[in-house]
Amino acid sequence: MAREATAFLDWFTTNKLLKGGSINLTHALTEAGTTRTEYTVVRQAGDDYSLISAGAWADYDGDHLRKLAEEMEGALGQVIVRGITTQWGVFAIAGPDSRAILKELVRDADPETVLGNKRFPWLSMRNIELGWELHRVRPLPLGPADRGGLKLVGARAQNWLRQEKSHRAFGSELGRDATPLEAALDRFADLDKAFNGKQAMLDKGVCSKCCTLLIDGQSDADPWVRETPLTEDGSTKIDRLTSGGWPAAFCKSIGMGYIRPDLAEPGTRLKVRMQRQLWDAVVTEDNPYDPENKVIRVDG
Repeated sequence: MAREATAFLDWFTTNKLLKGGSINLTHALTEAGTTRTEYTVVRQAGDDYSLISAGAWADYDGDHLRKLAEEMEGALGQVIVRGITTQWGVFAIAGPDSRAILKELVRDADPETVLGNKRFPWLSMRNIELGWELHRVRPLPLGPADRGGLKLVGARAQNWLRQEKSHRAFGSELGRDATPLEAALDRFADLDKAFNGKQAMLDKGVCSKCCTLLIDGQSDADPWVRETPLTEDGSTKIDRLTSGGWPAAFCKSIGMGYIRPDLAEPGTRLKVRMQRQLWDAVVTEDNPYDPENKVIRVDG
């Protein structure tokens, strides 16, 4: 049934399925071509896969997977879907000392090179500012934390950090109201293959486009989610914000959201309302912090 799992996931998700030992980001679509779920797909040896989605959506995603696997059994063969959320956890560790901390946890003949880019390359794990996600049986081994200065990070800080990188979040930028193409995630949709919802996604086109804004707003208030960006003269509404925050990298407000495609070019000046006042905003390039991803590819 391993080959059937590969055939099913190839149809179920938008991105390419990579070779064993690789990790990929992908999306599952609704019948209308909009984003239903975002997954991290871990391909084990052969044709066994682990799918990781938002923790709060385990039942939502699991139910959908099982229903579609059953519906497609006649065409693609039998696929077994098993929930492992209560047995396995995903823990992200990030920061310039993350390699030093992880060296205390791994067993290898050459611990000095096991976490380097050559032996543990990009996208055989998820890197975030020299960071990893640990996928393992619970409980997680945090013994070296005291020696490495490891601390938990709050969800609010994590939300601001992901906006610095223009990372779309499910339930905010990603959802049933926009396609991956409208979310500017074209690179995660392999248009050379057939997948569920593909034609509907193409037929919908790009009615609005997700982008990142830097806003000269207040330091003590976030841009309000679902607030409406306006043209520079403040006269015309141009869709919606989906998230906002105050990232330390820029010392100004940041917002992500959807605007008219003709205004989604970097450098376009707009207005954003915060606490009943209009503030200047500019569309920035995607991934405004470390746009070439040099920092997260630092070797060690």
